[in-house]
Amino acid sequence: MQEVLQKISLRELRLILAGLGAVLVVALAVSLLVPEIKKLVAAQKDVDVLQAASQDSAELEQHMQEQDRQIEDLRFRLYGDMADLPLKQVEAYIIGRLQEISWGTRVDLVSVEPVAGERVQIFQEMLFNVELVGRYDDLYRWLWDVRNELGYVVIKEYGLTREDDDDDDPLLLANLSLASYKAVQ
Repeated sequence: MQEVLQKISLRELRLILAGLGAVLVVALAVSLLVPEIKKLVAAQKDVDVLQAASQDSAELEQHMQEQDRQIEDLRFRLYGDMADLPLKQVEAYIIGRLQEISWGTRVDLVSVEPVAGERVQIFQEMLFNVELVGRYDDLYRWLWDVRNELGYVVIKEYGLTREDDDDDDPLLLANLSLASYKAVQ
């Protein structure tokens, strides 16, 4: 070891000692600062989470209100105005609504025949065979109004035949099979 020290000049020895001292200072600084930096980063994450939670609570409330509106919209699309009616009154309600729509669209509601439907999972299907007479635009408007006012009604089958020989705007006979569904307990 003494031989090695004698081969090294005094200047080189000072540089080696200065380098070792710098390494020790850096190691000491890192060992003292790294835990504090980790604590600071963790505290900043906690602050970010708390700030996000305060913003999220307002966003969550808004999201919940939007979900409630969507649920009500789906409920209306499924049941319409008949949501609270007993199953036996639904037929009369639907027939009445179809007649009201017919009066408003210049379509003659020739007949409505309720037909027994199937049970589809938790829903009871109610079928209606409907005959209508009207011009194409009036029938289209009737279908549109049925969709908007009785959104829970599905057209399962349909057919159109001409009732007159007018080529410009013929009178049409529409035969529809409408299905309505009501949840049963």
